[in-house]
Amino acid sequence: MIIRTVTSLAALPVILGCVYYGNWPFFFLVLALALIAVNEFYNMMMKKGFFPAYYVGNIITAFFVVFAYYSVKRNWEPAHSAILTLAAAIALIAGVFLKREKDTIVDVAVTILGMIYVGWFLSYLFFIRNLTEHGGYLFFLILTVWAMDVAAYFAGRLLGHTPLMPSVSPKKTWEGAIAGFIVCLLAAWIFSSTAQLELWHALILGGLIGVFGQISDLIESMMKRDAAVKDSSNIIPGHGGVLDRIDSFVLTAPLMYYYLVLFVLK
Repeated sequence: MIIRTVTSLAALPVILGCVYYGNWPFFFLVLALALIAVNEFYNMMMKKGFFPAYYVGNIITAFFVVFAYYSVKRNWEPAHSAILTLAAAIALIAGVFLKREKDTIVDVAVTILGMIYVGWFLSYLFFIRNLTEHGGYLFFLILTVWAMDVAAYFAGRLLGHTPLMPSVSPKKTWEGAIAGFIVCLLAAWIFSSTAQLELWHALILGGLIGVFGQISDLIESMMKRDAAVKDSSNIIPGHGGVLDRIDSFVLTAPLMYYYLVLFVLK
């Protein structure tokens, strides 16, 4: 717990500083997280006996991040969706060169899943940050997710006794999930002024983040359980891997972006 706390306190100002200043610091932060996370994902799949195309997956993941960064600066956002088609095509072509007599299509599918699961979904962080000058909406997302994760973790450890989904994650409990959801709503209320959100929009987003952030966490837990690993890696002292720390943003980042565009900024 001491190591976990020290690591969090050391990382917090770096992450928030990169979000606030944007530009290259934020770009390199997201790029580093995405590349580490996608390799953690592929390493887990290797333990399942799959052989993803590492080079293709890394290149396309990096391309998703780079394209998203430049698209918000040059109003290329409509082309962002078209890039997914190109990426999937390249991954399919890579399957021809994997040189496996069987399960090649599974390897291709795992390659595509990794670059979408990590690179594609995380690229939405650039779109959210670009909606305000210093990333107010992204601060809202990060702080509510962190509050939810901390509350779910401690409530689960101290009060939890009713398994949430034991077949997916035996340690997660209903008590932890409910506490995480409630604290996420409270955090949304507290940080609504940070993003200059009307309270009712903030509470709706808090509710969506409180539900889908935890579902997103369960998705990664399902992958880890299937691969028979406890953490995606041990790169972060006391926390496990990068994928373990960003998993809650996989679903919540695109969800928040489209909510803002469709209902707040319309």
